[in-house]
Amino acid sequence: MTRNPDGTDEFIHVDGPADAPAEVRPVWAAFRSQVVRVPEATALIIGGVSLTYRELDHASAGLARLLWGHGLRPGRVVCVRTRQSALSVVAILAALRTGATWAVLEPDLPVGRFEALCRDVDCAVVLSEGGDAVPASVLSAMPAPPTVVDAADLRVTRLVEAGQELPSDPYPPVPEQSPAYVAYTSGSTGVPKGVMVSRGQLAASISCRGPVYGTEHSVFLIALRLSFDGILGGMFWSLTRGHTLVLPDPRQLVQVAEFTRLAREHRVTHLFNIPSYYRAVLQDPGGLPDTLRLVVVGGEECTPQLVGAHHERLPRTRIVNEYGPTETTIACTVETDPDPTRGRIAIGRPWPGARTLVLDERLCEVPAGERGELYVGGSLVALGYANQPALTAERFVADPYGRPGGRLYRTGDIAGVDERGALQYHGRTDEQAKIRGTRIELGEIASVLERHAGVEQAVVLCERAGQDEPQVIAFVLPTPGSGPPDASELREHCRGRLVEQATPTLFVPVDHMPLDHSTKADRAALRKLIPKDRQASAGTAGGDWSGHRLAVGRIWAEVLGHSGAGPDDNFFSVGGSSIKVIDLHDRLDRRWPEALRVGELFDYITIATQAQLIADRQGERAQGEEDAPPATYEL
Repeated sequence: MTRNPDGTDEFIHVDGPADAPAEVRPVWAAFRSQVVRVPEATALIIGGVSLTYRELDHASAGLARLLWGHGLRPGRVVCVRTRQSALSVVAILAALRTGATWAVLEPDLPVGRFEALCRDVDCAVVLSEGGDAVPASVLSAMPAPPTVVDAADLRVTRLVEAGQELPSDPYPPVPEQSPAYVAYTSGSTGVPKGVMVSRGQLAASISCRGPVYGTEHSVFLIALRLSFDGILGGMFWSLTRGHTLVLPDPRQLVQVAEFTRLAREHRVTHLFNIPSYYRAVLQDPGGLPDTLRLVVVGGEECTPQLVGAHHERLPRTRIVNEYGPTETTIACTVETDPDPTRGRIAIGRPWPGARTLVLDERLCEVPAGERGELYVGGSLVALGYANQPALTAERFVADPYGRPGGRLYRTGDIAGVDERGALQYHGRTDEQAKIRGTRIELGEIASVLERHAGVEQAVVLCERAGQDEPQVIAFVLPTPGSGPPDASELREHCRGRLVEQATPTLFVPVDHMPLDHSTKADRAALRKLIPKDRQASAGTAGGDWSGHRLAVGRIWAEVLGHSGAGPDDNFFSVGGSSIKVIDLHDRLDRRWPEALRVGELFDYITIATQAQLIADRQGERAQGEEDAPPATYEL
């Protein structure tokens, strides 16, 4: 701590990758300057569509005029509820162009997030994809429902043509303090919360990336969906500098082999993905192109094992680790040289313009080497939560050590500063967790489960077994007089109410909820109830287990680490991931050589469909395995 000339104290915060923030230029102005500078350069490639800067500009102009005609204005929101496509990106640029705000909520996200958006903000227009994306029951309950525009009626080529005919933009200028986007994350009460980020905060986050990302022309491939704010760093860094942005369509994103093929096809130079996905990318035999200069990982904890695997596979390619909650505008710190020989990969130093403080419960600085809660200040701290002033006041607090009127965001993350001056992440102070790059609230999951008629109380933990991906485990106390609800029934109850990553993979029944000395649920006691082999769950997974299903079910249990999956359960909803698909294919292929291709496991995602496909191709039925469902697998 140092003493300022006016007598106030100031913390010496961790230095960032550059001494001072770069010049901050508004994002829209920076994009438009590239349209003038390199109009025929390729700006965007996605889903077989390639657009130059001129075409992307014209398409956004055409869509902006259409949305404006439907009432989109500064201060109002356009909800992009479509699958990831060129139109999704055009819609974001159209919102920037008009001075309005965007929110991306893909159709497969829980409808509760769309309901929260309509409750929290003034949603003027919904760009929808089919009738199911915007439930009529939700719209009918609203006093002034938004206009629904069917994306099926729009073609990017037609938008380009329409934009060419427009003489100029009629939209009024808006201040940089205006909201650029709203990003929804889980809420501990079961109610999603929308993080509002201003145009100026987005611009500040983009402007400081040059020293890390480099200044040469890049082809940037990002393994994320547009609803995840982590995509915006590489996206706008590319589009505001005349580079090429490559995004996977939904199918390419879930198929690792297709994703790496995309990287090779377009000779990408930059790659962003979450660590769990990058593990699978490194295992793909096709490999990444020799043009790759930089790999950026973020969104969840990066391990020394992953960095070591990267160096082994791509020794001439740099890797950096970014960290930052949604509330700190994409990312607020970066580790530019992660060391795999250390026990933990640092989250690094703050981006220019950001400040990081590690404080105790009295908001006092903790000594170097000790742990405290990480607070973030500076230009990257978001505006707050939409329509939730109490929660905003709780998490965005006055900065007692900065400029008057400044704020700090309480991350809820436990951190410390190592001997090199780099920040180290040591977990959460609350019940949040990250599964496959998505932040989930364990309290939200418990709240959803307790809405089931057969559940009296639920406590949810997120546990890791060795090097495996963390598992969400729900401890369920049945309602009085009833037996434990079936695991498949509880899992079905969670679908549509929770994102896929938040759906528990194990349901453990309890006859009473153990309590600690403070009368809270005793989580230490509950952990002792977790089956050591992670196989037993609440009851027996029901369904028909005839034919090949039992053998396939046993293999699923080996891969998932539990036997709670029913014949018709989605592999990705019971704990599966892109990494585990590879393991699943290897085991199935050993049992039935060449019966299935790895890519088919993204289409045939249940035990029943995989077993049927194997049976059809093998031309035989398993004998002696039809009599009993797999209550306990013999692994």
